[in-house]
Amino acid sequence: MTHAADPVRTVVVIGAGPRGTAIVERLVAASTTEAWQGPLTVHLVDPQVGRGGAVWRHDQPEVLLMNTTTCQTTLYPDESCHPLLPVPHHESLADHLAAEGLGPSDFASRAAHGRYLAHVLETALADADPERLRIVLHPAEAVDVTGPADGPQRIRLSDGRVLRADAVALALGHLPTALGPRSQQLADAAERHGLVHLGPANPLEVDYAALLGREAVAVQGMGLNFYDAIGMLTAAAGGRFEEAPETEAGLRYVPGGAEPVLVIGSRSGMVYRPKPDLPQEQLSPYPLQVLTSERVLELAVRSAGVDHEGEVMPLMLAELRRALRGAGHAELASDEALIHLLFPFGRRGGDSADAHRRTREVLASALAAATAPDPAWVLVHRVLIALRMQVNRLIDLGAYTTESVRRDIDGHLRNAFASWASGPPVLRARQVLALEAAGLVRFIGPRMHLDIDEEAGRFAVRGGDGSVTLCDGVLEAHLPPVDLPAYRSALLGAWRERGEAQKDHWASRGSRRRMLTGSIAVDGLYAPIGTDDTVYERRLLVGVPVSTAQPGSAITAEPGTSPQLLRHAEAVAVRLARAGGALAAE
Repeated sequence: MTHAADPVRTVVVIGAGPRGTAIVERLVAASTTEAWQGPLTVHLVDPQVGRGGAVWRHDQPEVLLMNTTTCQTTLYPDESCHPLLPVPHHESLADHLAAEGLGPSDFASRAAHGRYLAHVLETALADADPERLRIVLHPAEAVDVTGPADGPQRIRLSDGRVLRADAVALALGHLPTALGPRSQQLADAAERHGLVHLGPANPLEVDYAALLGREAVAVQGMGLNFYDAIGMLTAAAGGRFEEAPETEAGLRYVPGGAEPVLVIGSRSGMVYRPKPDLPQEQLSPYPLQVLTSERVLELAVRSAGVDHEGEVMPLMLAELRRALRGAGHAELASDEALIHLLFPFGRRGGDSADAHRRTREVLASALAAATAPDPAWVLVHRVLIALRMQVNRLIDLGAYTTESVRRDIDGHLRNAFASWASGPPVLRARQVLALEAAGLVRFIGPRMHLDIDEEAGRFAVRGGDGSVTLCDGVLEAHLPPVDLPAYRSALLGAWRERGEAQKDHWASRGSRRRMLTGSIAVDGLYAPIGTDDTVYERRLLVGVPVSTAQPGSAITAEPGTSPQLLRHAEAVAVRLARAGGALAAE
């Protein structure tokens, strides 16, 4: 991107969550360099500006927790990012929250992370010399961005203001979507029969109180949103968890009185395991010896494409066997034991007998191993996190055949990885087991299917074993998908109508077949592509809506790991400054 001969000398950042805040911080860093040719004005636009953004807003209930420890989050790049701009601050989330009594291996509330984001923004505002970089905050929504492909842009805000800028960065994060066809059927049935249906959404946007007083509620999903729902629902009910060392969970739940029985299942039936309680020094990445970076590159250049089950899964199992035997855990170092550990209900959730007992045992066993912590279990946890990164690299490189991605990666492996590597804090697992002991949780395992019993006027929840449970509520416990056609964003809706954005695709180098994704297609990494293939170079997208082009960029920025979130933030900040004439063009 090159700046115009007579630039507006203004840029706009839409979104004040982690990515938007990081971009502003990098702009401030750029403004302190000798190469800076200010002044430049940056407008930061977000209804929750100064409060951490929509997901991390600092005034949300403290009951919602992060699923990473405080030492695993920062908003300042370190040497692993190879930053080209100065880094005057190095304060991580752990550093910031130490004054609140939290340690590096503690799990903070999302509100606490929001306070950190607000602090980073306040620091950037204080550091900025208004003669060189002027920052203007707008607590509003950006409802449209218009302008030529390579010229000044007009940004219309919900408060009626219109900003004119040389370039715009859009750090939109997770966006609400319209209900899919099946979810809409459930919502329509709820309206007909006086039931309740809560679709996929950010937990802050869900009315959990609507579930109170219901007899039974089907919960579809066993991941992080399910655990969020546990915290929010019990808080809404006025229940409380009391310490009870004599129980398996270590907690006892005292009901508020209006809680429904939660009938819980999913496609795979794999409940997310809690993350182990580990000191900071034991959170370092595991050094792989079998599925190494060199092996990944070797696989990626095979012209026929890679079949995961035939070529990569054996390497993953060999890596796990090697690690376990080397650490003296030979009893787990067999393919049979490992497959059972990874897929409790089989590769594709085919074995669903006695699902409640088996799911409870998986969760209780994981809780005991995480809190001990059990060295073998922790080792498997660390190896799987490292293996997931390598599998993601193979996907990003287009190494897999399209059939293998659909059948193996999307079919079961993503769930297994997430179940082990993306779990909640130990506290949440204890709470779920306490609710189960109180008779308020029933697991129905894999192949969960929601139907509508019109005669009974209730939802019919079917488990993989053929059992049917009638419920008067449904909670779809997962985030809205990344899906351009379904986004309810006014801004992206305007782009869709004008043909200024299109869906991205993933291509297999082996089969040469393309697979459409819901992500927004971009040229290179950031500039959206219109339906007529126009590249809008003055619009720079980062994060969740462009996850196909920027895989992994939405993950928390962990110190020492060269996090994509921070590397993208610096690259976009430099492009914004060049467009506005504050830095010389390349």
